[in-house]
Amino acid sequence: MKRLISILRDNNIDCLPNERFTLDVEMFLDNGEEHRFPKQVLFEFPELKGGKKLVPEANLSMFRYFLDGSQRSHRVIDASFKSRFLPICAGQIGVAVLEREYSGRMKPRRDLIRIENILAMPNVVEKDNAKDLEKKINNEMPENEHFRVVRYDYQSKEDKDPADLGRAMIIHEMQMLELKTIRDMIGKHMIQDERMLVKDGGLQYRDNKIKDLNFSKDDLVQLRNVIGLAKTFKPNMTLGQGRGRQDLGNLTKDLDWKERSTVIRPPKDKATTYGWWYLRLRPREKVYSPLQGIVKIEVFAIGIEEDDGIPEARADTISSYVLKERNVTPYNADARWASHIYPIYLAETYLRSSFLSHDRFKALIF
Repeated sequence: MKRLISILRDNNIDCLPNERFTLDVEMFLDNGEEHRFPKQVLFEFPELKGGKKLVPEANLSMFRYFLDGSQRSHRVIDASFKSRFLPICAGQIGVAVLEREYSGRMKPRRDLIRIENILAMPNVVEKDNAKDLEKKINNEMPENEHFRVVRYDYQSKEDKDPADLGRAMIIHEMQMLELKTIRDMIGKHMIQDERMLVKDGGLQYRDNKIKDLNFSKDDLVQLRNVIGLAKTFKPNMTLGQGRGRQDLGNLTKDLDWKERSTVIRPPKDKATTYGWWYLRLRPREKVYSPLQGIVKIEVFAIGIEEDDGIPEARADTISSYVLKERNVTPYNADARWASHIYPIYLAETYLRSSFLSHDRFKALIF
């Protein structure tokens, strides 16, 4: 088996030693979600008085499926392309779905587990050449360890390190894999009102990703049964305008146990409208920080909700399901336990165990 670097060199790509090569997955900055400051905050009808509300815990959760998408990105090598000196990035992306059976037991849906190796090259490489290179790479690789070559636009953001743009392309491919999985589940009639899906992280898909996948009108309706659950958020994000401006940390720190915030309006320049709010899962005296134990819940706005906002009853119902999931906890197994629900923790653990080991992935390259 030839290594990836050897194949690139055989195809006249001048690969140079890179002292910064690392398999540290925290090498790059996190892909922040709340990148814009919404000026209009309220996105709930009727308007929630006082800005927060105590939510009762549901007797039964309607969450049936739990999806986690993950990626590992690495700056593989620097290469000379005529007058340009640009990085080539590689990574693994994956999606795992766990299903809760009627007995309460969790099992992985092996038909929905998807793992891919990605090679992100700058778009100075022509599209046809990239496809030809992909074929040559995979002719040398074991069948279950093939790479898909994608191109990133190294000029799209002049203030960004091209390596960050390469990683952003790998994250984009992971998000598309998540959406393809959700679309396939909807197409198989798996996701319904009483069989909802919880996705780890937000639903803020950008760049018209949903439109690019050609969701049908019926598919878009079922997106109301897809919930995003994020464990982290930016407390210094500013909401509102004028005298009503406040930082998100001030909005959430005073939430008491089982209380939720009002639904927040996102920027309106997105392909698909969504709303989000915050819910405290743990009593404040059981956590070390006022912001620990708070989750961010995101939902798609469907139909008239795109203009009117998320109904209060819908936000209450979904919050009550999330509260039902707060135990068992991954306490002492994950530092984010206070903002975790156990099925998502299991999905994350399963997916990570399905990735190639660091040593094996590195062996494919060098």
